[in-house]
Amino acid sequence: MTGTLTITNYPFRDRWNDCQVRRARYAGPSSYVTGGDTISNVVDFGWGETHTLLGTITDGTTLYVLHLDYANQRILVFVASTGIEVANGVDLSTFNGQIVATGK
Repeated sequence: MTGTLTITNYPFRDRWNDCQVRRARYAGPSSYVTGGDTISNVVDFGWGETHTLLGTITDGTTLYVLHLDYANQRILVFVASTGIEVANGVDLSTFNGQIVATGK
């Protein structure tokens, strides 16, 4: 490895072995709203709060990175090549991919 890896110690309750883990497919909305796609934790994952969300979506040509806005419990979508959030109103309905989420 040529990069730097810094280990962060979290409180015991935030360990993966103390959280539920869900894998899911995510399909983009037909009109993305700036600030993210709201998660309904109980309906979408079966828990009260999402702690981590990792994933990407693609249409086979363009790649977007998914990020969790923890404070607001929203899925933010970013352009992989620029790191800029997708603009308001962009149609992402042809984009889908896998996510991994942890929560309680």
